[in-house]
Amino acid sequence: KNYATSVQRGRFSAQQVEGFLGLISGTTEYRDISAVDAVIEAVFENMAVKKEVFAKLDAVCKPDCILATNTSYLDINEIAAATSRPGQVIGAHFFSPANVMKLLEVVRADQTAEEVIVTFMQLAKTIGKIPVLVGVCHGFVGNRMLKGYARQAQLLLLEGATPEQVDNTMQAWGMAMGPLAVGDLAGLDIGYRSRRDQGIAPRSQLETAL
Repeated sequence: KNYATSVQRGRFSAQQVEGFLGLISGTTEYRDISAVDAVIEAVFENMAVKKEVFAKLDAVCKPDCILATNTSYLDINEIAAATSRPGQVIGAHFFSPANVMKLLEVVRADQTAEEVIVTFMQLAKTIGKIPVLVGVCHGFVGNRMLKGYARQAQLLLLEGATPEQVDNTMQAWGMAMGPLAVGDLAGLDIGYRSRRDQGIAPRSQLETAL
């Protein structure tokens, strides 16, 4: 769907998209990725699920395989501890939609090896991303900056503004998307779980509505 939209907007030709999709092959078996050089996990934001996936990857992937997680806020050190190779574990947070957004947060965990960091920074550039190296902290860089921005947008709704007024105003100011549209695209449930996991999820009108 994202690629179809990109073709409609002229970002890619239909032939380019056909070529992209031709590079993808699917599988439901972990053993089929045992020989790859890097794995990027992108399951939903649940620590128990991510640790289970990483334990399985650790069991089947070759020793020098880089294991990356696409988490937007979870503790990379805790995920790495589910493996026998914490030096090969790194964060790789792609912003949505990943085929359009250039920013890539590369998250260095406490035991991530330097060569893994260098390799992933270069990989990011190879696939046309702008990598930003960050440490482990809740929300890393992008979501920490967006937190206050999104909160003010939500307060405007509670004070009577419409979603269209909020988003249109910010787009007129120069933003590619308004904060509420960004929240919808990223997933309101993800933001809620992030606040809940920090113990700061208020029983607001907005979250009750969710």
